[in-house]
Amino acid sequence: MSGGAGAPSASGFNAILERILSGGAPLPVRQAAARGALPLPRAVLTRLYLHLRNDPDEAVRSDAEISLQQLTPEVLLEVLSDPVCDPLVLEHFATTAARDERLAEKVAFHPSASGKTLGILASEGSAAVLDLVLTNQERLLATPGLVDRLSMNPALRADQCGRLLDLIDRFFTGHARPTAEEAGPGIASGEPIDAEQAAKILEIDVGELFAASEIMDAEEFVQSDNPVVRSAYKRILTLNVGQKAILAMKGGREERIILVRDTNKLVALGVLKNARITEGEVERIAAMRNVSEEILRNVGMNREWSQNYAVTANLVRNPRTPPSLSTNFVARLTNKDLKILCGDRNVPEIIRRMAKRTFELRTQKSATSFRKK
Repeated sequence: MSGGAGAPSASGFNAILERILSGGAPLPVRQAAARGALPLPRAVLTRLYLHLRNDPDEAVRSDAEISLQQLTPEVLLEVLSDPVCDPLVLEHFATTAARDERLAEKVAFHPSASGKTLGILASEGSAAVLDLVLTNQERLLATPGLVDRLSMNPALRADQCGRLLDLIDRFFTGHARPTAEEAGPGIASGEPIDAEQAAKILEIDVGELFAASEIMDAEEFVQSDNPVVRSAYKRILTLNVGQKAILAMKGGREERIILVRDTNKLVALGVLKNARITEGEVERIAAMRNVSEEILRNVGMNREWSQNYAVTANLVRNPRTPPSLSTNFVARLTNKDLKILCGDRNVPEIIRRMAKRTFELRTQKSATSFRKK
C-alpha cells in the first residue's frame, strides 16, 4: 500500500523506517511492514521488504519475500520513480531494469543510483538500455569502471560504440589543460596526453583490468626486436579499458598497431578514430588476421580508405574479412590479383568463385576484342 489519508509525515515515516532498520521495532510493526500494511510510500515499503528478508522471525521473512514477488511492473515503475527511493532498492532491481527499458530509464537517471547500479545496467542491459546509459553522459564519465563495463557488453552496437568514443574524445579534448608546471613536459605544448594523466581527467582507476580486454597474439610484441614496441606493450598491460580507448585515439604508431588487436571493440575501434593514423597503417590493418571482423568492416566502409587499392586488395585477401564486405571489392582487383585469388584456399569459397568468374569474363572479353581487331 502507499501513503494516503492518515499517512505519517516525511519525518514520521523516516522515524518508522529507521526504527525497523535499526532492529528496534516490535514484532507487530515488522509483521505489518512485511505485509505492506503500514501507511508508508511504496518506495519506503520496498526498502523494508529488502531489509525484512533477513528478519529473525521466519513469518516476517516469508511475508517480505512474498511482498517483493508481488510487485507488478506498474508498481515497480512507481517505486523506482519516487525521489525517496533508496539506493539499495535501485541496486536490487537494476538487473530487472536491464531487461525493461521503462524501468531502466527511471534507474539510470535517478539521483540516488549508485555507480554499482549503473554498472549493472551497463553490463547487462539491452541495446535500448545502453542508449539510456550513454545519454547520462555526466555520470558515465564520472563513474569509475562504467566505460569499461559498457564497452564489454555484447549488446553494444557499433553506432553506440562510436558515440561512446566520441563522448570520451569530446570530454578529453574540451577539458582545460594544466599549466606546464602542473602537467610536466609535453602536455601544455599540445603533445598527446599520456594514459595515466588522461585517467585522472576521466576519473578512472589505474590497473582496473577486465578479462574481456586483451591483445590478440601478444607474444609478437613481447618478443619484438624493437624496444619501443616492447615498452609500449608493457605500458598498455597496466591500463584498463577506458585508458586504452583514450590511448588508442591519442597514442602514437606503436600504441595504435598494438591496440587495434585488442579484443575489446571500444579500444580497437578507437585506433581507427586516431587523427594521426596513416594510410600505410590502414593497409597493414586490412591485411591483419588477428583483428576483429568489426575492425575490417569499419576499414572497408570508410570512403577514403576504400579508394586505396592496397587497402581493398588486402581486405579481399584477408580470410577474416566478412564476405558481405569483400565481395564489393573483388571487381576492383587487377587480373594478376584475381588469378592469385582464384587459387587461394584461405579465403572463403564465395570469394574464389567470384574472382574466377570475374577473371574469366575479363579474359573472354579481351580475347573477343582482340579477334575483332
